Formats: sequence, structure tokens, C-alpha cells
Amino acid sequence: MQEIKSSTHDAIVDFFLNFRSYISEVFGANPDDATLDWNSVGACIHYFGEDRAIQLRLWERSGGHLGIPDMTLIIIRISFRGAQEVIRAEMKAFIHWLKQTAKSHGFLHFADEDC
Repeated sequence: MQEIKSSTHDAIVDFFLNFRSYISEVFGANPDDATLDWNSVGACIHYFGEDRAIQLRLWERSGGHLGIPDMTLIIIRISFRGAQEVIRAEMKAFIHWLKQTAKSHGFLHFADEDC
């Protein structure tokens, strides 16, 4: 089994810390409600709040799985509940943040698990 590069490990940890800060500052969530679970190709981030659920995968490599390129952020689930006009703005801001933050940590590709 191939280990994750230390640079990718650090990028995932930094992304996770930024994610925790985002949910705390923007959603008013407890940052300890976010979890980071490592696997052989990267890590998964999970957050389940009262009105939001977010699950992401950060893959260093896919081994050709589903044709996904290396250094891909995979959206498993993003769900916001509440008034339509509020969640639309929150979702738009979060997706923008997600793309910019992922790219700044070297995750240049994005995939949706459902597509």
C-alpha cells in the first residue's frame, strides 16, 4: 500500500483547519463537529450540523478509479436547510470558498460523487 505524500498530508490538514474555521465563523458551528478521517488515498471530511451536512473527500490519487485525476476534491454531500433565499446565498458563498480553498491547497480538480 502506497502512503500519502507528506506535502499532501499537510495540505489536507491545512484544508481541514480552514474548513473548521469557516464553519465556526460563518455558520456559528462548533469546529469540533467537523471530523477528518484518513484513508489510503487521502481523507474524508464530515460535518453534520443542525441545518447543514457536508461530506467531502480529498484524494491525493485515485489509481484510475472512475477516471478521476489525482489531487481531486470529491463532493459527497452538501445539504443546507432553511429559508430558500438564505440557503441559496450561503450555498453560493460556501461553494466559492470551497473551490478557492481547495485550489490554494493543491486540489485542482473537483468531482461530484453523484455525477
